[in-house]
Amino acid sequence: MKVRNFMKQMSKYSAKSIANLSFCLLIIFSINLGCINFRKPWRDYSDKPFNSEEWLAGDEIERGRMYGDLFISRKLDGKSREDVIKLLGEPNKKLTVEGREVWLYRIENRFGNDLRNFPVSFEGKKGAFAGGVRGGTISMIVDDDWVNK
Repeated sequence: MKVRNFMKQMSKYSAKSIANLSFCLLIIFSINLGCINFRKPWRDYSDKPFNSEEWLAGDEIERGRMYGDLFISRKLDGKSREDVIKLLGEPNKKLTVEGREVWLYRIENRFGNDLRNFPVSFEGKKGAFAGGVRGGTISMIVDDDWVNK
């Protein structure tokens, strides 16, 4: 009789332990999802039209939703530095690449890749254009390799 009661108690504890361990692992996994470079499943990553007010107020994800429209619509073409600041705010980083001033704005795009910067380049009297030029290639987003050089 004592052995049977002991076995019942042990099975309760092991089932509880497994449940507690599973719950803890789920919590740890959920926290890590938010801390590392994974897309956040609760956020909308779909494309949306560029809106300056939303860009200025938004985070990297909201900006990432609008960068495609901003690039394709050519809204920045010919704009002065002051006009770009009015539309997009101050850049996260300023660089010089191939003799051009390039401003980088951090974004988190829908693809979840390492391309995390939307470049805006300035070329003399022509003004701004969306994208960065490097080695004769225009890119609408660039990786952190640009930032480190």
